[in-house]
Amino acid sequence: MGTIFGIDYGSKLSGNTVIAIYQEPNIFFMEVEAKVDADQFIRNAVAHFEPELVFIDAPLSLPGVYRHLSGFQDYHFRKADRDTQAMSPMFLGGLAARAIELKSELESSKVKVLETYPKLMAQRFDLKTLGYKGSKTALKDCIAKVRSCMRPSIQVKSTDIKSWHHLDALLALMSALSYHCGDYRCFGDEREGLIYI
Repeated sequence: MGTIFGIDYGSKLSGNTVIAIYQEPNIFFMEVEAKVDADQFIRNAVAHFEPELVFIDAPLSLPGVYRHLSGFQDYHFRKADRDTQAMSPMFLGGLAARAIELKSELESSKVKVLETYPKLMAQRFDLKTLGYKGSKTALKDCIAKVRSCMRPSIQVKSTDIKSWHHLDALLALMSALSYHCGDYRCFGDEREGLIYI
């Protein structure tokens, strides 16, 4: 298995973008600093590590009505958004536009880029009962739960998971690893855009 990325994608200069990187058997993290271009940070990381697969927590397409796909009349949500109760790409606006552009650039370099939604992987691990996206104590509890569900051969240090953004990047990566192993679900309509968990 080659290098795989899971990305928690934030606004361009907020410093909230985190990449979880799998290079067998290790997982490690890279986070962008505030006021640094997150998209360029991702491009640089892709150029350096040459991942075969990137899972990103951001809309990678618009509702089908904007592309005149037959059978699509919803101007706000894609079927995948409705199926997963994700935010509308139209509400996310500039973030969605950046992510779609980034996907196009990376795919022109032969990197496979797919959309994921860490909240659904968190549901799979029942992290809500542990306080997902809550306190620092809840973060530690959620990290422990996720680590307990990983194969023992995968090495990731709890201390490297410093924030909810790190945990979401890890959840995105876990979706990517599931996809790589053929054990995944997808939501939505393939013509319009799918979300992979």
